[in-house]
Amino acid sequence: MRSTYRKPVIIGIINLVIVFIIYLSGCSKHDPNLGNTGDGSIQLTDEELQGGVNGTIDLQSDQAFAQPIPPMLTADVINFKVGRSFFHTNWVTAPASTQAVDGLGPIFNTSSCNSCHVEDGRGRTPFSETEQLSSVLMRLSIPGQDAHGGPNPDPDLGLQFRNNAILKATPDGQVFVSYTNKIVTYPDGTTVTLRVPAYLFKNLRNGHPVNFMMSPRIAPQLVGMGLLEAVPEASILALADPDDKDNDGISGKPNSVWSEEKQQMVLGRFGWKANEPTVRQQVAGAFSSDVGITTPIYPNANLFGIEQTLFGGLTDGSDNPGQPELPDPNFTFTVFYTQALAVPKRRNWKDATVIQGKALFTQLACAKCHSPQLKTGTFTDVPLLSNQTIHPYTDLLLHDMGTDLADGRSDYLATGNEWRTPPLWGIGLTSLVNNNNGMFLMHDGRARTIEEAILWHGGEAEKSKEAFMKLSSTDRAAVIKFVNDL
Repeated sequence: MRSTYRKPVIIGIINLVIVFIIYLSGCSKHDPNLGNTGDGSIQLTDEELQGGVNGTIDLQSDQAFAQPIPPMLTADVINFKVGRSFFHTNWVTAPASTQAVDGLGPIFNTSSCNSCHVEDGRGRTPFSETEQLSSVLMRLSIPGQDAHGGPNPDPDLGLQFRNNAILKATPDGQVFVSYTNKIVTYPDGTTVTLRVPAYLFKNLRNGHPVNFMMSPRIAPQLVGMGLLEAVPEASILALADPDDKDNDGISGKPNSVWSEEKQQMVLGRFGWKANEPTVRQQVAGAFSSDVGITTPIYPNANLFGIEQTLFGGLTDGSDNPGQPELPDPNFTFTVFYTQALAVPKRRNWKDATVIQGKALFTQLACAKCHSPQLKTGTFTDVPLLSNQTIHPYTDLLLHDMGTDLADGRSDYLATGNEWRTPPLWGIGLTSLVNNNNGMFLMHDGRARTIEEAILWHGGEAEKSKEAFMKLSSTDRAAVIKFVNDL
């Protein structure tokens, strides 16, 4: 179980103070070295190589998100493939003859990483109101915070609703989504239909009331995560402007989250609310909460309250008593696999309409959050990802996205209205990787197209959205074509 209730240590407090001092010291989100002046004057370096020289793959297929970085050495390729095997494995109930991959649950959302991140791509929303959520997770909490300022878990359900269980256990319950339509009308009279989600919980264990806060989180695509981890902390903090000192209405701020391995507060950069500090902890957290598999970071079953009483004695899948079900080195190989996924090359960056759309993207101030260019530092986990100029179109910061997208649930420093800027690289291949089932954009997959995603923007992005709506239909199409080329 995660150490949700461990008392904060002094070094964590000191670290948190240092983070605030750095980003409150007048750092600007218009650092020209990061290609984010917002006026179009910065020349992007090899913009088609979105993952840099070492981190980009030239592939347009349903396997475009599942490739290793090209210059990888043979030994690293072998480790990558081992990690991939555990990512794709369907875990089974223990005890089983396949001891390396047993230990599923006892309660879980899915039996494999790949079932949500299909070929390392994005999850999908259910096809009907009678299909339960599968690759959309429901985070839970109750009012208050844990000892580190994170979400306060429900005493009997924890921090995540898990709607599957092994034979000897019972799931938390069932959860479904339905949609109503919202019509948006452009000044030129054109209309677009948006989906507004509503969630329904049924058959909760022991009649547990639906009295918790909830936040749907769709499984994101995984390309370039190692590159984002390799961006120096100082570069991310340099983009922050929490008090909006330049008065442009955009005030990105970093999240500060608990590192289980360092036992202190550190910069958050992964997850929909930047609530995870590293790829390693992100992977361990997914194994723990989503699949019910223990790892060196979270070596105990992720059970709370009555769950621990009911299911804590069920046989686990550890090969050796007291050891994680996914021990090292296989856990580290799975982390390496996730870090070393290459980013697809852009396809049409020289197209005139795409170039026009890029200019409009900057003029609309979209690039102030979706930062076009970052640089990685020295990255010992995957040295080939060091010192790369990359084009992720994210600042990894939190932004207020308005009430329409709000979940009302805080996550460390992230308020109920705030979300991390998601990277846009690879977005144009999302549907192809997802078996042409759609794009499922935003944090809960409500947006089926890039246009719908733009129209859901509010809060700090409200002015940009309104400016987009005032464009001619030709210019709107150019912006969409540019984003689709990323």
